[in-house]
Amino acid sequence: MKLSTTVNLFILPHDQDMEPYYKELENYRGLGFPILDCIFCNADGPDSPLRRNDWQQWGEKIAACSQRLGIEYVQCHMPYYNFTTSGEGIVSEKEELVRRSIMVSSMLDAKWIVGHPATDFSAGNVPLASKEENLRYFAPYVALGEKLGIGIAIENMADFPGQGYPRSYCATAEELCDLVDSLDSPCAGICWDFGHANLMYKNQNPCLKTIGRRLKAVHIHDNRGKEDSHLPVFFGNIQWEPLVKTLQEIGYEGVFSFEIKRIPVTLPQYVRNAQWLYAKTTGEYLLSQLGNPLKEE
Repeated sequence: MKLSTTVNLFILPHDQDMEPYYKELENYRGLGFPILDCIFCNADGPDSPLRRNDWQQWGEKIAACSQRLGIEYVQCHMPYYNFTTSGEGIVSEKEELVRRSIMVSSMLDAKWIVGHPATDFSAGNVPLASKEENLRYFAPYVALGEKLGIGIAIENMADFPGQGYPRSYCATAEELCDLVDSLDSPCAGICWDFGHANLMYKNQNPCLKTIGRRLKAVHIHDNRGKEDSHLPVFFGNIQWEPLVKTLQEIGYEGVFSFEIKRIPVTLPQYVRNAQWLYAKTTGEYLLSQLGNPLKEE
């Protein structure tokens, strides 16, 4: 298992100049992260390169720069919204951004792209209605992934206690497994978000064992069981050492990918880099429990 972390290129200004993107990638590579998770969650912004007519050329340039730097992408993250919302439903403009994110992820040679399931809060039978709508939504993207050679990993949600959200579909491992099994494709898998799961479970190990070989991607971040705060590892109350060993036991073949994307962009670069180096150090420590060397070149 190797370390990875998220890079959010869509918070950078886009004025036809690729230099900010190149510098961001160079910085992560210099910090010792040769594997990145490109998140497209902010790709719907007004200045997003995915909104431009030359979005494919942009993706090709990012891929070429990454190749020069020796950066690999194993998992990415598509944009998301509640496509079951009454009165709005599936929005063609947003779906085009989702499609483009899958296409660019394929250009980056990512193996998986993560998507959020949605919940039909207005239904009488929330789990049943939500499952049906999620199957209709994800099936075409799984088919697209089969053509492009990239899988769709559906992420576990949470009931988000204390934040005012009602019952969420796929907040349990069982619902998530049922949805992925119903898609019935080798290009349909699961992303386990440990922070989300900490809002639902005191012990996540049985969940990982239930998921087993369906697990294709992970989001590593911490919290104290109250809010989805995306803290660095060991800043919350998740017991990480047993979970890492369970990942090994179930044969997880993906990367150990940090999703601590809420490190403030307003911090001085030096301070931000120190936090990423802390993340790298904690990741090296946890993977050393599996026999990995404590430091990798």
